[in-house]
Amino acid sequence: VESPISVTGRTGNAPTGLRVAVRIIHTYIGDLKVDLISPTGVVYVLHNRTGGSADNIITTYTVNASGSPANGTWRLRVNDNARGDTGFIDSWSLQF
Repeated sequence: VESPISVTGRTGNAPTGLRVAVRIIHTYIGDLKVDLISPTGVVYVLHNRTGGSADNIITTYTVNASGSPANGTWRLRVNDNARGDTGFIDSWSLQF
């Protein structure tokens, strides 16, 4: 699943310390791969099938996104790579 955020009114590229706050509700986070996708298609891996049987990803990641423009549509992509558990993106945000 993907969720978009449209960013406008910023100049230049995103910062080296772009903060990505996520709240993903899921019953087995070891199944999940979570990527941030820049407006130009650059993929930043936030979470890659770690955490085992723990529930939910509620955290803030810091990404060096300085190679990507700040303005445009950013997307959060979550892949559930196993069967048997379900979840959803509850919310997410970018802090420049």
